[in-house]
Amino acid sequence: CGPLCWALTRLLDSSTRPPPAFINMMTTLASVFTNVLLAIILPSLSSGFVLPLGERPCLTNAATSTGNLLMRMSKSDAGEESRRSAIGKVLSSGAAAFAAGVQPAAAKEKEAITPENVKAAFDAVRYELEDAAGGVQLIGSKINAEDYEAVMDLTQNYDGYMRKARVGRARKLLTDKKLKDDAQMISNAITFDLIGINRASRPGQQNKDEALRYLGELKADIQKFLDLESTIDFSAIQ
Repeated sequence: CGPLCWALTRLLDSSTRPPPAFINMMTTLASVFTNVLLAIILPSLSSGFVLPLGERPCLTNAATSTGNLLMRMSKSDAGEESRRSAIGKVLSSGAAAFAAGVQPAAAKEKEAITPENVKAAFDAVRYELEDAAGGVQLIGSKINAEDYEAVMDLTQNYDGYMRKARVGRARKLLTDKKLKDDAQMISNAITFDLIGINRASRPGQQNKDEALRYLGELKADIQKFLDLESTIDFSAIQ
């Protein structure tokens, strides 16, 4: 620790030992001096092993690279194999970005089974079925208008939203295990209903009557799920 340590050693070895307070003061000064030296020297020694901030991998940079690659794909007139190769690069880039820039999220806290939460969750499902602005009514209006391209887009993207954000949330609030399993079967049926509507809207397979038949089944399945709300037993919750 330098000259201060040497001076302190000499003082301790001498026959005329200084007062303890003086020794403590010198020890503290020696420690401070050593820490200052380390603070100055260590950064210069380790700088060669640390990436500059601008060169460190981050989610934003990876996402930007992915976006640029997607733009090049959309402008490119390369063959199918080239597009597949580019898609593979996009997926790899996305995985790398996730690994580099995303920290594991804490487990989501389980929603309490209360009358307020149950009503909110099932009302959200009911809105999708009954309200004119709900997803089911919107799909029905597009079928009746024979806007099959819109029907295909809606049904393709609606499944995850309806089953996870709406039905999935409400299902977790059911108190009867068997009925919760039944609710999962209804959720799966909703997926098949949407697939049926989508299939009946594809080019070369467009069939309004078939699409409306599957729409009717979709409405029936959602109503079956809504009927489970009345089975929730709040007294059974521990």
